[in-house]
Amino acid sequence: MKFKTTILPILLFTLLISCSSDELTTSKAESMAIECQGNKNLVKTTTSSYGVLEQWDRFKKKNTVFLESYKKLEEKGLYNMGELQRVKGVLGMKERYEISLTPKAEKLLISSKKDAKGRITGKFKICEYTFESVEEIHEIPAENIANVKLKFIRINETPFFKETHEKSNPKEVFKQVKYKKTNDGWKLCN
Repeated sequence: MKFKTTILPILLFTLLISCSSDELTTSKAESMAIECQGNKNLVKTTTSSYGVLEQWDRFKKKNTVFLESYKKLEEKGLYNMGELQRVKGVLGMKERYEISLTPKAEKLLISSKKDAKGRITGKFKICEYTFESVEEIHEIPAENIANVKLKFIRINETPFFKETHEKSNPKEVFKQVKYKKTNDGWKLCN
């Protein structure tokens, strides 16, 4: 009888330990994802040129959207277009435009690179993604990991965001990440 009474508390204790916080719950996974993201959202960008832009007359018919796209950006208050200059070059006549950024566009500029001819290629913010929720958790105990499907949503679209960006930057994005199980519990970021 004494043997059975000592086994009962041990079994109860073992049962409680096995049901402890070793499981990765949705709320744990969400709080770790939020903690890892912090105040930093994932920023998506596009490139656009400004500065001194030139177009040869012979290529004008093939590239009719050259000027139209810059006029649209000017209408959105992102670019200031200078007067058209006609310049004679080695291969014939060309049009030259001086295009500058407005303060509104400067706030969205991430980086830029200038070439020898004065053309500047800028990388501009088009939108951000932020963590929304945990969609599913698949634990792999043998490897001490869990594959977790996270949902991110698009926010803060800028005037540089176009309909063409919709396909590569949908409203919702799902990302598979690995959570690691350590002696200190589950970890996502360092």
